[in-house]
Amino acid sequence: MRIFFPIHLDGGNRGCEAIAKGTAILLQEKKENLIGLCSDTDLDKFLCIDDYVTLKRFPQKSLLFRIYRKIIFLITKDLEIRKSITYKHDYQRFLKSMSRTDIMLSTGGDMMCYQNNQTIFTVNYAKQRGVKSILWGCSIGENNLTPTKIEALKNFNMIYARETLTKVMLNQHGFNNVVVFPDPAFILNPEACTLPECFSSSEVIGLNISNFVIGGFELDTPFAKEIIKMVEYILSEAQFHILLIPHVMWKDQDDRVVSKKLRDYFGSDRISILDSEKLNYCQIRYVISKCNIFIGARTHAVISAYSTSVPAIALGYSIKSKGIAKDVGMPDWSVVDSKNIKKNSLLDAFLKMRKEERQIKDMILLNMNSYKQKTYGILNEVYKVCYKCK
Repeated sequence: MRIFFPIHLDGGNRGCEAIAKGTAILLQEKKENLIGLCSDTDLDKFLCIDDYVTLKRFPQKSLLFRIYRKIIFLITKDLEIRKSITYKHDYQRFLKSMSRTDIMLSTGGDMMCYQNNQTIFTVNYAKQRGVKSILWGCSIGENNLTPTKIEALKNFNMIYARETLTKVMLNQHGFNNVVVFPDPAFILNPEACTLPECFSSSEVIGLNISNFVIGGFELDTPFAKEIIKMVEYILSEAQFHILLIPHVMWKDQDDRVVSKKLRDYFGSDRISILDSEKLNYCQIRYVISKCNIFIGARTHAVISAYSTSVPAIALGYSIKSKGIAKDVGMPDWSVVDSKNIKKNSLLDAFLKMRKEERQIKDMILLNMNSYKQKTYGILNEVYKVCYKCK
């Protein structure tokens, strides 16, 4: 049996790296049996993902294909037809290499939280070919469901939710093949690296921001103003250094863009940016583990804080932030809703975290080891899927 990852993408999102490595460890399979479709093999080799997974390069878009696609786009304005042209080109050859004895894992965590995408195309294709499939480590909110997504979800042999809120919601919609285990990234260990200079002279607040939570790349949005307000307080009323920690470096989602704008806005030597491009996921986790408090937009950056017992505030915009925080045992106020922002809610959460930092750190320390150990239970569930489908 081989296990295919068609939606790995690449480690430009360090969360994708974390899922790939954590999943490989959980499955206890040789890398020859774990096959991932990769959009940037050079980067993934730099990050050593190829130590865990056999990487297959995305097909190049030839001139002939681009002409063909342009003609189709001129003929139809139907978005689903347009997307299907690209998905067939990108995924069909990879998916055709699967046999009925193989299994497909649809990774990506929150892919079902967005518009109809390649998750639907790949599971429908696997179903047609009689290949077993698992939606792997997912979060899905009630407001994310569409008739098309519901039909696609029915094609998975199993749904592995990474938090209980997703399981409860799916159960209410009649899905009885849902299991809950922590995100695969929780089991990864920090990898020691050279720390930024700020750690030698100050206590450090780690801050990860993204265009998703801010609502764009400019600092004039309501949530950006709340971040500015919190940073102003830290600079004027506290002695912390603020280390901005980019976690996604993909084009059009690059955390470094908003991080640089925030640093330049203040022009303070107490704000610096981690050179995340040179670090892998576990090295960034090591840096986060040395922070006194972490405030993060990217789910897998926040997971690094939780897993190393760093008190964390999640800047959430979907069910995943609330669900993971709840299962870890974090208080409700530690998740700040970036889409329905209330005035001073971020600053208030930071002040509460400072006040309760010791208690929260002790709580995570007490619970985290047993929480992480639960993750390994997914292997038995994978075996059950394989047995049922033989």
